[in-house]
Amino acid sequence: MSNGQPSDAYRCGQLYAALAALEKLSKGDRHSLGRLGARVEAAQQPRDRLTGHLKAVGEYVVDARKQGRGPAATAILRSLPDLLPDGRELPHKLNTAQQEEFCDGRHAQEKVFEHAEASR
Repeated sequence: MSNGQPSDAYRCGQLYAALAALEKLSKGDRHSLGRLGARVEAAQQPRDRLTGHLKAVGEYVVDARKQGRGPAATAILRSLPDLLPDGRELPHKLNTAQQEEFCDGRHAQEKVFEHAEASR
């Protein structure tokens, strides 16, 4: 974190957690971002692994609403702008230290979603 702001790598981790939660609401437990390999790949190359999911956000929200999961999907949708990295694009590659920041961001955001789910 620089200047008290989360790094782009950290935000990419948060974004990953949000997209994974949204995809899970849409597709159930067999969602692609839930795989361990997907987490590792996204931590290494966020732009390549997350761009397609960002483009599918609308589809995920609509599918989740059809399954009665609209409020949760809407809450995640509203959080996305704050989770986007400050850079103009998602980082292409992350080094080892940045991959750790990505994981820290992912874990932190997963806890936010777990807490929100528990309080419903």
